[in-house]
Amino acid sequence: MFATSTHTEEPPAYSSLDAPQKYIEKGDHGKETPDDVLHFINPTQDSISSLALRYSVPSVALRKRNNLYADHLLAARQTLLIPGEYYQGPSLSPEPIDGEAEEMRKAKIRRWMITCRVSDYDIALLYLDQAHYDIDSAVETYLSDEKWEREHPLTSSSKGKSAPNRSRRKFGTQTGLSGQL
Repeated sequence: MFATSTHTEEPPAYSSLDAPQKYIEKGDHGKETPDDVLHFINPTQDSISSLALRYSVPSVALRKRNNLYADHLLAARQTLLIPGEYYQGPSLSPEPIDGEAEEMRKAKIRRWMITCRVSDYDIALLYLDQAHYDIDSAVETYLSDEKWEREHPLTSSSKGKSAPNRSRRKFGTQTGLSGQL
């Protein structure tokens, strides 16, 4: 019924045309790379693929430059950096009301607060103002201050208020309004 044939040929090898494209990395040119462009994200319109098309930048390069390992993480961002080695030109997004410099300042404050695990905005401003908004210096100063505080804990003195005496009995044993009268 079925003809049996001995087939000794091996499957064909993959061609070099099917290999993934290699994108040019930073530093491969031997030249200095231009500055990155700051894009302000519109959450209703922007996606990795739409930005890649708009700026003619590979989506892999956008993800790598912005440390995005998944496309859905773009929704949590307010800005995105367009790699300068692929796009040289103005930002194609409208400027925010406060301006680019103010947005960069706010981003540094948020980054410092996350790095140091501090939720107090005023403390973040204090350390960043002292460091002239150099994040590394501000983080280092904060961590050294924290270390000093751990090494030199506050000691209580005999002056001042003491803890309330919890062993005192109240006059009434009943709870409620009648026990307080």
